[in-house]
Amino acid sequence: MVAIEPEEKTEHPIELVLARLLRLGSLVAAALLAVGIALMILGQTGLAPKLITAGLLVLLGTPVMRVIAAAVIFVKERDWHFALFSLVVLCALAAGIYFGKEM
Repeated sequence: MVAIEPEEKTEHPIELVLARLLRLGSLVAAALLAVGIALMILGQTGLAPKLITAGLLVLLGTPVMRVIAAAVIFVKERDWHFALFSLVVLCALAAGIYFGKEM
């Protein structure tokens, strides 16, 4: 009887890069928000709103940076199909930001 060995789960390098980018963005945003909220509770109203705003901007910018990073990786790998998809997603995000601020 032949023993079947379980396949090792290997992640593609792009998945690791994008996961690290999301994790880093989330951690930076959480730290900025936590410090901002703590300062607001302590009565430091000068710096607190700026840190909270920065945390929210980092949180909102993280998915955009993920799409940009994916596009760069796909172009480097000469995977034009997915590079084009990334460009389309980036254009859709840019259009959403542009038309969203006009309202």
